[in-house]
Amino acid sequence: MTDSYSHDSHEDAVHTVAELLEADFGDWELASVKEWAAARPGWECGGAGDGRVTLVSGRAGISLVLDAGKLGFESTRYTTGQVHLLTHAYRSRPGGAAGDRIAGLARALAAVGNPVRYEDCGGAPGLRWRGERHTLIFQSSRRASWLALHPVPPRHADAADTAESLHDTGKPGERARVLSYEPGATLAQRRTAFGDLFDAVVGRIGSPTLFGGSAEGPNIRWRNERRLLILSGDRHGALLEVHDTGELEEEEHRDFKWGGSWSADEPSDFHSLPYLWQLDRGGSGWGPDVYPGGRLALGPDHLQDALGLMLHSFVEHLPAQVGENWAGFVITHRGRDTVQIAFEPDSGLRLFRYDRAEHDSTEKTAAMHEIGWQQRERWRWAAVFPQNGEDSAARAARLIVTQLRSDGVNNPGEECALRDVTCNDMGTFDLYGTGIGR
Repeated sequence: MTDSYSHDSHEDAVHTVAELLEADFGDWELASVKEWAAARPGWECGGAGDGRVTLVSGRAGISLVLDAGKLGFESTRYTTGQVHLLTHAYRSRPGGAAGDRIAGLARALAAVGNPVRYEDCGGAPGLRWRGERHTLIFQSSRRASWLALHPVPPRHADAADTAESLHDTGKPGERARVLSYEPGATLAQRRTAFGDLFDAVVGRIGSPTLFGGSAEGPNIRWRNERRLLILSGDRHGALLEVHDTGELEEEEHRDFKWGGSWSADEPSDFHSLPYLWQLDRGGSGWGPDVYPGGRLALGPDHLQDALGLMLHSFVEHLPAQVGENWAGFVITHRGRDTVQIAFEPDSGLRLFRYDRAEHDSTEKTAAMHEIGWQQRERWRWAAVFPQNGEDSAARAARLIVTQLRSDGVNNPGEECALRDVTCNDMGTFDLYGTGIGR
């Protein structure tokens, strides 16, 4: 595979930038988008559905895909747009032919308006045009370059300014608190407040390289090969901080490799892991070459600690970053499914154990209820833990571990495995902190 343009010349991309800078999609609802396309010579509205609409220009290879993003597949209001411009062969190192192509296209696009120039990734430039209605960004990853379109968020303009400054010119060690929660804020209040902040940051600098969460709070990364901008959170608020990419990741990988307890009798340390999960959806930036291994639970108690932290991060941190998207995984023991874990923002955490018995004895039913299963649903047992319950994750983790103990599991890190790990079947979803081998 060779690097290729999605169209034949810079002229089409330059013309598209000029049009998008002047675009007014109103409230970004489907009706307003269709009205805009109908009024623009050469543009027409293509297919719409599943939270997306495609606007096709009269220029070969140019189309604008608007996406509902966090609002979900059923929404007809959009929160982001993208125009794909370049496809690259996977870039194992900065520069090269792909870098030259990106630089050439950036020079042409920079002639439109007055964009801010910054170092993107792989030694290539990025561009950002800020307007009253939206922000337009030319950005790249290892595999592609595109235009990203984001409406101006209604809140957190100061935090967006800080994010832009640290993203473009920040030095390792610089940090800024950009959000403080009200004293006594509930899980739901923290989640909503952080979600608004995250939207403002993305609206200014684009989607992250890696979504993520730790035991302390969200851990979201805009990464190039030299510098990391991290948006992290805790029970008090949120911080933006800049790190040297190599130095931080080397330290984190040491934590994963050499940290942890020596025996099941010692306290677990899943709470101290740099992150518990990460989600890569092909956002801007230079993704890592090497990823860490996960931390294994040395006993059922360690596993309960790990799952409690992981599931709490699902409940509080995932919706703030990916909205209505669901997530799930299956724990297996000796090659057989033991417990299926699912999280949906509307319904919370749901656990299932498949059991194809046609009838349960009184003794079996009592035993299943004793473990924590709430009800029989045809071919499976189920338990539901509400989304906003502060203790929902801990209760779910306790049920899972009680079931595994009943199955005879003593060393879950070695005896169990994960399968069907996914977040809405979109991107690569890595779970580092379940306590179970991946």
